[in-house]
Amino acid sequence: MSMRHIHLHTVPASPWKNGAGTTRLLIEQPEWRLSAASITRSAPFSSFTGLFRQMGLLTGNGVRLHPVSGAPPLLLDQPGSVIRFSGELPLTGAPLNGPIEVLNLMRPANRTGPDLTAVTSEDLPSDGLLGFVVAEGHWEVMAGEQHYTLAPGDILLSETPFKLTVLKAGQIAYAIN
Repeated sequence: MSMRHIHLHTVPASPWKNGAGTTRLLIEQPEWRLSAASITRSAPFSSFTGLFRQMGLLTGNGVRLHPVSGAPPLLLDQPGSVIRFSGELPLTGAPLNGPIEVLNLMRPANRTGPDLTAVTSEDLPSDGLLGFVVAEGHWEVMAGEQHYTLAPGDILLSETPFKLTVLKAGQIAYAIN
């Protein structure tokens, strides 16, 4: 597979495994899966035994994840923030002041990488990306010999690592590396 440029809202939404929300599957590989989920109301999260989850805020005011165990909640309330947790942890997600959209990266819990990291003009991505997802602002980048002008919801994905050169940085994006 070569580089793919995806506009998030052109990807069809599917119901969550538990039916309590929707997700847009962006890529599914043997070792990792990337999707964007819409959360419009408080709802239980699906259990993914054996997987490690990483989540970043794309749109909205954020989400508070309440573990069923009574442990302290996880809070994702800033674009560019990333929370990490076990896929089998029983959670209820409660959006903060309206609907949200989050980026979900899942991989086997017993393996390293890929990871979801925030990208800003002060903290640009390193080599070896598998994906680049714009959350805020407009970005001009080069991947290989190809020039891209990316807006919020634009995604670059590849099955093999690529180098990204940022020509003009927007505010916030996420790298999968």
